[in-house]
Amino acid sequence: MSRRTLALLWLILAVCAMPAKAQRRISDDRDLKEIDLTGWDCLHKMEGSANNPDSAERNRGKNRSAIDLSRLTVPNLDTAGFLKLVAGFDLQTKGKRRKDLSPPQRTQLDALEKQVVSLTGYLVLAYAGPPESTNCGSVDFHDWHLEIFEQPLDHPPQIGDPTPIICETTPRTQSALYRDNIRLVNLAAFMRRPDMEHEPTGHKAQKIRLTGYLLWDDDHNGTADIGTRIASVSKNKYHHPWRSTAWEIHPVIKIEPLEGPAPSVSQAPPASLAPPVSASTTVPPSATLSAPAPAAQKIVTILEPVTIKIPYGETVLPRGMKLEFVARDAQSVTVQYMGAPVRIPLQSTDLG
Repeated sequence: MSRRTLALLWLILAVCAMPAKAQRRISDDRDLKEIDLTGWDCLHKMEGSANNPDSAERNRGKNRSAIDLSRLTVPNLDTAGFLKLVAGFDLQTKGKRRKDLSPPQRTQLDALEKQVVSLTGYLVLAYAGPPESTNCGSVDFHDWHLEIFEQPLDHPPQIGDPTPIICETTPRTQSALYRDNIRLVNLAAFMRRPDMEHEPTGHKAQKIRLTGYLLWDDDHNGTADIGTRIASVSKNKYHHPWRSTAWEIHPVIKIEPLEGPAPSVSQAPPASLAPPVSASTTVPPSATLSAPAPAAQKIVTILEPVTIKIPYGETVLPRGMKLEFVARDAQSVTVQYMGAPVRIPLQSTDLG
């Protein structure tokens, strides 16, 4: 074997031995935002990337679009009422999946999943969901998981606490909620970061009403997931069981704060939640900014991706994202992002 061939083999082995760049497991998003779905290759795939009939059917339910609620009479349920509504079905289907259902159970499931209901409770914990087949495995286009409790907690869910009811927003319903001025950081007592640590928002869990479709997430219908009390916390920091029932409100179409105006974290964000931004994007206290744009200019649209710093790395403001306008100068525009002013290049926005 020649030296040249031997050197080439060593180079190939060295490259193969190099650790691959770690893929992001969970989105860096800190809250709801306006998202542009036009370029998303999963938009018209109602079954997502499902690989079996159960997942395909479940994904079609999760990917339903918002509907006009003004023409509906929607049942308004508390935790007890919600669990009572699905108790009969749950009793008959413990541990079962969709493929295991008898014809009568299938009829009952179809009727329940057609219902739009409201649930009233306290939003203790909110977090970006992991990549799922529902969203074709995307990290950036993800659901938001909302853990709704009958009573507020002053700590993240832990051993001995009751289990919540899970509700989820989807990429198809997120922008409308954002435009309705819903900010999870203003409603939840705690937010879970991608590293699975919990961050307090600086205020108690808010009482809210969530409205959307009933959905049976039979992928989480086993004893490891369902129970009345949290019994353990695993090494990956998930609590088990973590839900009262496999039934969810999914997708969430509407969220209403019920305790008056939600506390605005953007007015005084806790240090752990206020995203630090790089020197190139931070607005210095002494910066001289021109007068605000005319009153009609309230929202700035991102035309090309912009990278900014966040507490555990960086995040990208995607094309099509809309943010509240603060001020502008000749080279940049300042917008509000997660309660902090962020300066971004003017040419990256619709003001450039």
